[in-house]
Amino acid sequence: MAGRRAPTAVVLAMVICGLVLAASLTGAAVLRVRSAPANATPGPTPETTTSASAVTCRREPCRLLGTATVGGTVVELIGDSGLVSGRVRIGGPSGQQVIEMTITDLGVYLDDESLECAPGAVSACLVRGSGDKGTAGQVVVGRSDKWSAQGRAFFSEANYLSLANVDGDSAPEVIAVQLDCASGADCSKRPVYAQVFGLGGQELGCTRLFPRIDQLPGYPKILPTAAQLRGCP
Repeated sequence: MAGRRAPTAVVLAMVICGLVLAASLTGAAVLRVRSAPANATPGPTPETTTSASAVTCRREPCRLLGTATVGGTVVELIGDSGLVSGRVRIGGPSGQQVIEMTITDLGVYLDDESLECAPGAVSACLVRGSGDKGTAGQVVVGRSDKWSAQGRAFFSEANYLSLANVDGDSAPEVIAVQLDCASGADCSKRPVYAQVFGLGGQELGCTRLFPRIDQLPGYPKILPTAAQLRGCP
């Protein structure tokens, strides 16, 4: 009897591993749905430190991928030599912070266009990377010289993620362009729409469908108005 239990235990372990892997991959696309569950739990809190010397890379040497100035604060994106990990270094009057980005755990790669920042009473920087399935991004928010990373990932099937002020308030929003993909359809030939999120991940609405991405409002810097938003597909 003992000899028959071993294969069953192995199969059970393999099933559990498969479920864990599937759950982790689901998190990459959680913001593509019309609305996030009310009890959704953010991902692990990124590492934060106040020492600039703590900027290390998984693959040396480190590379400076981008720099932006937001309200007098310098923000730098530092990646490793393989572009598979990144940290944001933020300098301000009260010192420096280094925040590790977790979107690279989703299999995306950083480049020289990965950092984008937008000023406001609530400032924000978006770090984005591209992969086989699209572009994933993560937001770092600054309030009164104190910065923190949001735990949820944003995703664009059409490889467009950006920051823009859609509703004219004190903070920018995240614009993600999506493909209107039906089951079994060739997504590369499907219409597109712009999906708008608040910095915390709440969905604010979507534009109507457009035949091509260059027909979206404001292209190449896509900027729909609040009046152009409706329910998302």
